[in-house]
This record gives sequence, C-alpha cells and structure tokens, in this order.
Amino acid sequence: MKALRKPISGLFAALALGLSGEVDAAALPAYPFVHTTGSAVRYGMPDIAALDLEVLAGDADPAIARGIVDTRVQEVRTLATQLGLEEDDISVREVRQSVRKGGEAGAPIYDVRCEVHLKIRNIANWRPLASGLIGKPNLDGLASTFDLLDMAPIEEGLIQEATAEARRHADMTAAGLGTRVTAVMGATPGQLKNLSTQMGLEPGEYRTGGPTGFTRTHEGNGGEVLAVPVLRWQQGVDVLFRIDAAGTKKTPGKPGVGTRK
Repeated sequence: MKALRKPISGLFAALALGLSGEVDAAALPAYPFVHTTGSAVRYGMPDIAALDLEVLAGDADPAIARGIVDTRVQEVRTLATQLGLEEDDISVREVRQSVRKGGEAGAPIYDVRCEVHLKIRNIANWRPLASGLIGKPNLDGLASTFDLLDMAPIEEGLIQEATAEARRHADMTAAGLGTRVTAVMGATPGQLKNLSTQMGLEPGEYRTGGPTGFTRTHEGNGGEVLAVPVLRWQQGVDVLFRIDAAGTKKTPGKPGVGTRK
C-alpha cells in the first residue's frame, strides 16, 4: 500500500535550471536534473511491546510510603514473571522522594515514586499483563509501545518501494519535458539537504502524506485500551536524477528547459 505523490518538486527542479537570477546557481548541481520524491507505506501487527508505568505513594511517614511502593513493585514483578518475562525484561528505576504540604496542621506529606519498564517479547502476554495492572492502586502513567523484533525486511522493502516510486515520478516528469532520465546522481532516505531551500521549495508547501523519513505510528484500535494496535510504517526518499539535455525539446527563441543558458 503506497502513499502517492505528484512530482511537483521534480518539475520545478527541471524548470528552475532555465531561470536566471532566482536561485544561487553555485548551490545547485551543474548538470540538468530532476528532483523527485517517493514514499511507501506498510501495515502490520507487532510482535513485541513495552509497558512503562509509575508507582507512587504518599504518607506523612516516608517509611510507610516507601513500603507501599516496594509492595506494588513486587506485585508487578510477580505478575510479569508469571507471564514468562525474564528478570532482564523488568527494569525498576531509582526510587525518588519529595515533600509537599497537605497534612494536618500543614504537616509534610512524603511522596515516594519510581518507574518500571517491562519488555514484552511475546505479544500474547500483552493483554494479560496490561489487564492485570490497569486500575491497580498506586500505579499511574501507563504507557505502551509496540514494534517488530526484526524490522530489517520492512525497512528494506519500504526503501525499495519508495525509490521505485521516485523513479516513476522522474520518468513521467522527464517525458513531459520531452527528454529522459539517465543516471541517479544523489539519493537519501529523507530530504536532500538544502536543495529545496535553495530552490524556494519548502517541503511543507508541496509535499503531502507525512515526512520523507522513516516513521512508525499506531493505527486506531477502536478505543479499546488493551487491544494490540495495527502498526503503520512509512518511508520516504529524495532522489536527484540526471536528465538528457540533448534530448530536451526546445521552444524557438527560448533556451531549452532543463539546460542552462
């Protein structure tokens, strides 16, 4: 599944070579070129997850607050190990203590808190773990992330698809100018540095469908907190193609598009 883009920036890139005084020629390639972008999108289910949460308690006696936190952390550990998580998958960060006013006659209240990070290497454990923790006392700030253990095939496929789309955009643009694309002169998984700025083409003005770099997002899950979401991965590329100046159509009395005066 792909997010299509019109090669507007590529067309302007070719036309800009026939202009004088509007761009800094020294900042642009010395050859006739077409600058295009491509983007690819894939969807899939995650196979790993992570859960972050905060354990906190407050009491006029700091020892009591600390005891509550320690008890809750142990309960989280017990549930996690029962579901097959290894000790290395359970991280408890340093316990912190702070003081606030709020007790009787302005007596201080001691707040004790710490963060717990859980790596879920088997996505089947996500629902029982999350459901066992949601709503528990003294637990707050539950946040989840989902991903794939092996992202290499996804990333490789996205780059190939996005690059192929950029090539199609370049071929169409060159054909419209009466010429053809030759060699690839530059490519990056993201924005070609300074090129769009030098030509007065800011990415936000002409590009749609999100950033050109690799991104991963979660699709909606119908509002069900415990549901494992569908993941969406997007990868964009910027490519600079040399075009055949000799094959460019010329308008009588005007310099050929895609060539310098």
